[in-house]
Amino acid sequence: MNLAKLTVAVSIACALAPWLPLAAAQEPASRDLAKAKSFFSAGAAAYEMGDYAAAIQALEAAYELTPLPAVAFSLAQAERRQYFVSHERARLERAIELYRTYLRAVETGGRRADATDALGQLEPLAALSAPSDDTSAESAEAARERTRLMITCAVPSAQVALDDAAPVAIPLIARVAPGTHRIVVSAPGYFSTERSVEAVPGELLPLEVSLREQPASVTVTASPESDLHVDGTFMGRAGSRRRFELSRGEHQLTLSKTGHEIARVKAELAPGEAREIAVDLATTTQRKWSIAMFVASGGALLVSGALTGIALDRERWAREIELERRMGNITPAQLSDYDETKRDRNRLRGVAATGFAVSLAGAVTGLLLYLLDEPDLREPREAPALRVDVPVPGSPAASLTGAMRF
Repeated sequence: MNLAKLTVAVSIACALAPWLPLAAAQEPASRDLAKAKSFFSAGAAAYEMGDYAAAIQALEAAYELTPLPAVAFSLAQAERRQYFVSHERARLERAIELYRTYLRAVETGGRRADATDALGQLEPLAALSAPSDDTSAESAEAARERTRLMITCAVPSAQVALDDAAPVAIPLIARVAPGTHRIVVSAPGYFSTERSVEAVPGELLPLEVSLREQPASVTVTASPESDLHVDGTFMGRAGSRRRFELSRGEHQLTLSKTGHEIARVKAELAPGEAREIAVDLATTTQRKWSIAMFVASGGALLVSGALTGIALDRERWAREIELERRMGNITPAQLSDYDETKRDRNRLRGVAATGFAVSLAGAVTGLLLYLLDEPDLREPREAPALRVDVPVPGSPAASLTGAMRF
């Protein structure tokens, strides 16, 4: 919120606060209070824009509904500024009257110093000029000149097109002919709204327009088998490209897949924004170990199979030597080879059996690591941040002035 809007909000709250209990007790007074706030805001906006005539018109309406000292002071400020623009004697007299009213109502504090300084400036000017003549009822042409529309919107970038004219920035204060007028209010990231308003002769019509935000569009590119959670809610499979809509503000996207690291992406989205998010999920260390165990198990199985084949060959050779020994056709050298072959066979059998056991253990371990490698979606714990509450200048917790700083 900028300084001007903050000043207006604080001023409205201060100026109209004494009426809140009565407004809660009486429904008609509540309607008057709402109208007074609307006119007061319109007057403040007009004053900030330098349209003092429109500010006077709006603040006069607010003062008629809620004749409070703070409103009187704000109206006096607008009358004083308009006098220096138009040099109308009526503006000078009205400003002096309102400053005196404020000083009678506020005996100490407030804006007494400012009101006194203003009177010191204006009263000598009034003494040097002739009093204004008493004018009759306002003419029809004058009423037309005072017929205004004031369009406001809380969206800073909003624009308004009045009666098919080119869009201009809001707030807009425009003199219009009495009757029906068409306005179109738009802003980037918001849905446009169109209204018809009826301008009343001789009155300022304040109209505050609310715009509905367009949702942000998010497209996520990730592995087709990955699961997508948005702000803790499961959204289904991400797919190769998944598009969905979110409201403005900060959101957390969580993508998970068995055997892969969890990816958490925080995105600050603006109304109507289109955001592309690409996520590449990294393989977990556990999954890498499980694959390594499968590879090692396969290697051990191949080696054990080869050793088993060699052991069988040694067994065949030993049987041939044993057959020859039984027939008595064996030499001492052949007998030595027979004994050595049997020892080799036994060693190979032992190594092969050990290899098969290692291969089985590796396969079981790799399978367990593979099956138990599920993503843990629990949020990591963070240390609580130290919170210090400091009153913001101009907020209800800070001191309030009781009148707009015009």
